[in-house]
Amino acid sequence: MNRSCERMFGYGAGELAGLNVSILMPSPFREEHDGYIARYLRTGEKRVIESRREVVARRKDGTLFPAELAVSEVRLGEKRLFSGMITDISERKEREAEMRRTLSLLGATLESTADGILVVDLGGKIVSCNQKFAELWRIPAEALSDHDDNRALASAHEQLTDPEAFLAKVRDLYAHPEAESRDVLKFKDGRIFERYSKPQRIGESIVGRVWSFSDLTEQRKLEAQLRQSQKMEALGTLAGGVAHDFNNILTAIIGFSNLLQMNMEESDPRRQHLNQILAAAERATGLTQSLLAYSRNKPLNPGRVNLNEIVRKVGNFLSRLIGEDVELTITVADEALNVMADDGQIEQVLMNLATNARDAMAGEGSLIIRTGPIELDQEFVSSHGYGITGRYALVSVSDTGSGMDRQTAERIFEPFFTTKQMGRGTGLGLSIVYGIVKQHNGYINVYSEVGKGTTFNIYFPLTEVAEKEQNAVDMRHPKGGIETILHVEDSEDIRALMREVLTGAGYTVIEAVDGQDGVEKFREHREEVQLLILDVIMPRKNGKEVYDEVRAMKGDIKCIFTSGYTADIISRKGILEEGYNFVTKPLSPNALLAKVREVLDGESPPARG
Repeated sequence: MNRSCERMFGYGAGELAGLNVSILMPSPFREEHDGYIARYLRTGEKRVIESRREVVARRKDGTLFPAELAVSEVRLGEKRLFSGMITDISERKEREAEMRRTLSLLGATLESTADGILVVDLGGKIVSCNQKFAELWRIPAEALSDHDDNRALASAHEQLTDPEAFLAKVRDLYAHPEAESRDVLKFKDGRIFERYSKPQRIGESIVGRVWSFSDLTEQRKLEAQLRQSQKMEALGTLAGGVAHDFNNILTAIIGFSNLLQMNMEESDPRRQHLNQILAAAERATGLTQSLLAYSRNKPLNPGRVNLNEIVRKVGNFLSRLIGEDVELTITVADEALNVMADDGQIEQVLMNLATNARDAMAGEGSLIIRTGPIELDQEFVSSHGYGITGRYALVSVSDTGSGMDRQTAERIFEPFFTTKQMGRGTGLGLSIVYGIVKQHNGYINVYSEVGKGTTFNIYFPLTEVAEKEQNAVDMRHPKGGIETILHVEDSEDIRALMREVLTGAGYTVIEAVDGQDGVEKFREHREEVQLLILDVIMPRKNGKEVYDEVRAMKGDIKCIFTSGYTADIISRKGILEEGYNFVTKPLSPNALLAKVREVLDGESPPARG
């Protein structure tokens, strides 16, 4: 036993001479040693002799360490001796263990990422890749196990929309090993990947290249949905603003035309021209109402309604609307589908969709309307990019028409977008549908294929709120009166119209040109004024501020608010939520007089204080 062996095992010089070598072995090798030697001497069976193997050795203090052992047999005449070369491999084992830990961490890191990773050498041969890379690129496992980069490139070539650009970039990066690159790849099936590549270095030397592929398909889809939503919101804001300005103009046109009509003899030849003006103004009013419906700013009259009943009721009309050559099938759910809705606007949705379907079928085909309950879960919200989970009423409208491609379907709800021939549509029908559905806190989506028809699915939240009360107002023959009315309006044309209409019906009218002027005029005529007519949006003070100040002076004052602005602006002024009397512009003289009489004859609001 040499000195190195003594130091290795912790024994002094000559301390082991004459002892069984098994003292340097832990159990169970210690107990098996003598038997092994005896068997070898008897049969020649070798297990350790003339070989090199890793073993576990035992020091004097009982600690164990890994060793590499090489045993040789030596014959001296009849005497048989054995020599052993022992190497302490503890440090090597520690390095190997550290390497395994490092490789394990690297492997776990590569496999845990959502990106596909590919490593190639300077010749483009595959060195390594993670499982995600194979999944993203749908490359056969055998192509990767063989490190066959040609098969991998061929698979990529078949999937991409522009494979030549893909290969050109690969060749360029191989020609410039030090370059980094980031670009976007588009696939024939609609997937989108981001590709990033940088050189692999060991020290200062470049030994290969690492490619990283991120699947951006869902991200791009959500971004597109967000852009579409923002575009629709912006268009809605624009539509609402146009409608407001146009409403003020129409109020004056319709009002003064009605006044002329009322004072004109039936035989007057100018009456026909006036009727044409009024008809055109009414059509323009319909256009502004459509814009308000699209922008989701048309005031609602919601109540609890059974969606099944609305579908049944409108079905009789739809059969005449779509024509005899279109087969109409209506299937409603067995259970009541109660939703908070303006039934008139829901009817508008169904009529617009039916008209659109009729045009898509060119007069022949099938139109199917179904209703039913549905639960929108988190999977629906995630896949569609919108929605709140819960129970909804589903209205499905399907046709067997010409269908649409994906690009058309993405724009179908935009105002003034139409696929019809010039002069056959305004492009507002589906925009109105979209606006009404959104205003009811619902959702709408479209599924369509060219030549296979189209299906619109609409989801309205189910509710158990008590039913609304509906009070009809007869506006055919409104009565006048002798009361004094304070009218506060910043538009001179509207003031002139209201003055003529109200004084013509017997009322006394006091006018104010803005909010502050209105408060001062009321203070001067406090005992005379019995009704306020206030524009919601005015300079110096808005209508709500005027009303609050006047009520502080006269708690039982009655009031009517009027505006051509959109409902969201009016709501911010606290008008709609508080349940105040409110009428929208444009309004006809008869509608104005009917509302004035209704409010004057109704109960006064409770006095403050």
